[in-house]
Amino acid sequence: MDHSNPTRKNRFIAITIGLVYCWFGALKFVPNLSPAEDLAKNTIRQLTFGLIPDEVSIILLAFWEVGLGFLLVFGLFRSQAVILALVHMVCTFAPLLFFPNDVFGEDPLSLTLVGQYIMKNIIIIAALVAIYERKQQSEKKDVPLKNQKEGFAYRISLGRNRFKKAS
Repeated sequence: MDHSNPTRKNRFIAITIGLVYCWFGALKFVPNLSPAEDLAKNTIRQLTFGLIPDEVSIILLAFWEVGLGFLLVFGLFRSQAVILALVHMVCTFAPLLFFPNDVFGEDPLSLTLVGQYIMKNIIIIAALVAIYERKQQSEKKDVPLKNQKEGFAYRISLGRNRFKKAS
């Protein structure tokens, strides 16, 4: 693997996150196979005010996770997949509010196994943010901003502010 190529690194990160999503999502298709099943059902029940039955919610979550996994593994709709994954990751923190007794231990700053399971998602969030590729269009028609020397980072590095109106 070429360690100097950020595109390859991002691709590797996307594939590994996608594999985790596929694995964890696939477990949810089989009742009582996922160790996070009860936590997921309880959280979705709280988030949807009980409007979605548990048996339906866990299958929908399984499709969501496996679908995201495939998108990330195969590099399809990367930006949209990352946004959907970030939405999912934000929702995984809901048990901190809904079920604090299941998340926090008795000692200050201590976490239960459930809490540790949730908090590790910070790493996934950081990786998702790192691989997010926003397609920006520049003032030059149909030329992506990242391919121009007039990009935002380039302007900042030169100390120029092109956002001010010309006097």
